Amino acid sequence: MSDNTRSVEEVVSKYLRQNPDFLEKQPALLKHLELSHASGPAISLIEKQVQYLRQQNEALELQHNQLIQVAADNEKLMHRLHQLTLELMSMGDLPSFFDLLSEALLTEFKADILNITLFEHKIEAGPKTPIFHIRRDDPEMQQFQDYLEKGHSVCGRLNRNKRDFLFGNRSQWVQSMVLIPMGEDGMLAVGSSDPARFYPGMGTLFLDLLADVVTSRLALEAPQKQRKSA
Repeated sequence: MSDNTRSVEEVVSKYLRQNPDFLEKQPALLKHLELSHASGPAISLIEKQVQYLRQQNEALELQHNQLIQVAADNEKLMHRLHQLTLELMSMGDLPSFFDLLSEALLTEFKADILNITLFEHKIEAGPKTPIFHIRRDDPEMQQFQDYLEKGHSVCGRLNRNKRDFLFGNRSQWVQSMVLIPMGEDGMLAVGSSDPARFYPGMGTLFLDLLADVVTSRLALEAPQKQRKSA
C-alpha cells in the first residue's frame, strides 16, 4: 500500500468518524459499498450490518437465557436450603443434627468424605458422622488461621498436611475440597475424589448459609447445658 493510498484512507476514516450520519444522508452509496467475506462473495454494507446485529441479538438472547437459568437454579437452591434448615432444626439432639447435616452435604454436593471439627462443643459422634474435637488455640489449628479469618467457604485444593489433618489416611485420594468456617465453633470440610468437583471461584452461598444454621443450632445448645449444670 502506497503512502498516498494510506493517507487517503486515513482522511476518509477520520471524516466518517467525525460525521457518523454521512451514510444516512447518502443511502444510494450504501448499495455500492461491499465488504469481503471469508466464507464467500463480497456482501454489501447493509448486509454486513444486518449480520452483525443478528449476531449481537443472538448473543444477548443467550445471555438472557443463561441469567434466567441462574435465577431458576438459585431459587431451587434457596428452597432446598429452607427445607434442610427446617429438617435440621427439628432434630432433638446434636448427634442426630450432625448425622443429617453430613448426609445432606455428601448428597447435595456429590462428595465422598466429610470432616466436622469442633472447638468447644463436646458432642458424641453419631454412626454416620466423623466429629473431631480440638481446641481453637491448638498449634495444629494455626495452619487454618487464614481460612477461619476469611469467614466464608473456600474451594479448591489444600496441601497434603492440611488434608492429612482433616481426612487422615483417606486424604490421599481427596483431589478437591471445600472448607467451611463456622466462626468460633469450628469448621466443616467436604472432600471429593473428583479434581473438578470443588474449584476456586465456585459459588458457596448455600454452604455459607448452612454454616450459619449450624452455629445457630450450637448456640441453642449452650443455654441447655448451663441449665442442666445449674
